[in-house]
Parts: sequence; structure tokens; C-alpha cells
Amino acid sequence: MFRFIFVLVFMFVILMMLMGFSVFRTFKNILFGSGDNKKTQQRKQSTRKNKNQQSRQQQASSNSKKKIFAKDEGEYVDYEEIK
Repeated sequence: MFRFIFVLVFMFVILMMLMGFSVFRTFKNILFGSGDNKKTQQRKQSTRKNKNQQSRQQQASSNSKKKIFAKDEGEYVDYEEIK
């Protein structure tokens, strides 16, 4: 019985320590900012730029290859007015 209570108290203490570190880290990030934040933002921006460039290249290549009208559509004919 004593061993069971000791294990429960030990787990409770470890849980409290983990929660304390989490709260401490949160306050530290709020007050001083996170050092990883700038690096992460730069990485996200560069990833977005790369994706935008790739999508533009794909659109340009698909637009140049894409056929809008069939061969028999849109032919010009002489207009004659019938009275």
C-alpha cells in the first residue's frame, strides 16, 4: 500500500514539474519572444515564395500548351447583308 501511494505522489510531482516548465516557457516566450520565431517565419515565407513560383511556372506552361478553340470554330467569313 505504501509503495502504491509513493508511486502516485511521485507521478503527481513529475506532472507538476512538467506543467511548471510549460508555464515558464510560455511566459518567457510572451515576455522575451522566441528565438526560433524569426527563423520559422523566414522558412515559411521562402516556402510560400517557392510554391508561388512553381504554380506560376505551371500555369504559364499549361496556358501555352492549352488549345482554347477547336480548328473548325471561330473561322472568319465574309459578311453579306441580305435584303
